[in-house]
Amino acid sequence: MYADLHIHSHYSDSTRSPKEIVKKAKELGIGLLCVSDHNTTAAYNELIPLCKANQIKLIRGAEISTSFEGKEFHVLAYDFDFENKEIIDICKQCDSVYAEIDLELIKKMSVDYKEISIKEFNSYNRNLKNGGWKGFDYLKSKSLVNNVPSFFKLVSDYHVQPKSSFPSIEYVINAIHKANGKAVIAHIGENMKNNLLEIVPRLKTLKNMGADGFECYYTTHTEETTNILVDFCQTNNMLITVGNDDHGGFNNRSNVIYEMGAIKVDFSKLNVKDIEILG
Repeated sequence: MYADLHIHSHYSDSTRSPKEIVKKAKELGIGLLCVSDHNTTAAYNELIPLCKANQIKLIRGAEISTSFEGKEFHVLAYDFDFENKEIIDICKQCDSVYAEIDLELIKKMSVDYKEISIKEFNSYNRNLKNGGWKGFDYLKSKSLVNNVPSFFKLVSDYHVQPKSSFPSIEYVINAIHKANGKAVIAHIGENMKNNLLEIVPRLKTLKNMGADGFECYYTTHTEETTNILVDFCQTNNMLITVGNDDHGGFNNRSNVIYEMGAIKVDFSKLNVKDIEILG
């Protein structure tokens, strides 16, 4: 059985609905999936019955934004209490950071581009089928961005700094545990450009902070990175997961395809002990 435990729906920044995700997973022979939307679990009211009807096993989860060593880092929260107030508040905090980035960018750009304005942006309704988020979709409608890197280049060029900040990674890990969930560090290889000199020393640091495992198999991880992560997790009896970070094509680049099926890993290579699997 193939698994993919890092997929996004249009409830965060993908182009695909839960129904389309399940259909695609079935076509690709993926028997176990998790939709880990950014800071929301909104997809699950649709997703649970869809997976059941299509005989696809499901792990419940979300991808939560955090701060680690002054940078944005993501934690995959699996099998936690979706009604936990602390997690809900963390997700709201993360959403507010992203909203501040959008607002400040539009405000600064409106000085240079007369075709955009804060008033128009505030009333703008994002088309979920486009993927992305409100700020990106608005600027794309004005032909001012065409992909994720182009948006964040503008964020950098305009020196956008949100007033709020993401919660620390240690705080989020502890909150996930208090919500009876498991905390897996997402795509550390991508975050650190597969630089083993950067990655290796941080594995123990993150483990000591309470991380339950690592997303070892990932779209952009090199074979070396994958092997280091798997070995570390096996040695320390930690969770081993796989994810393609599928956004329905929204985040694909010329040299990287973040799609279900881009890497296929059999369930036997994973370690998802103590995580409830539905179906």
